[in-house]
Amino acid sequence: MYGVQKLGGKMNWHSRYKAMKKGMKLTNTDIAEITGNTPESIATTTQPKSKFPRWAKLAVVIYERLSEC
Repeated sequence: MYGVQKLGGKMNWHSRYKAMKKGMKLTNTDIAEITGNTPESIATTTQPKSKFPRWAKLAVVIYERLSEC
């Protein structure tokens, strides 16, 4: 359910992540400060061509569930 690619109108992890960042007004710098990485590392690991990181999947799912409330 949570790893669905863009089929039938459902967004992939990258699109969902971008929506979360926009909804929470977060930048790569903000996320880097939270995770202890660099902004460049965040940008690289969350690119559509990269395997989406597990920590980011957790953040997206939590954001989406809390947004439903």
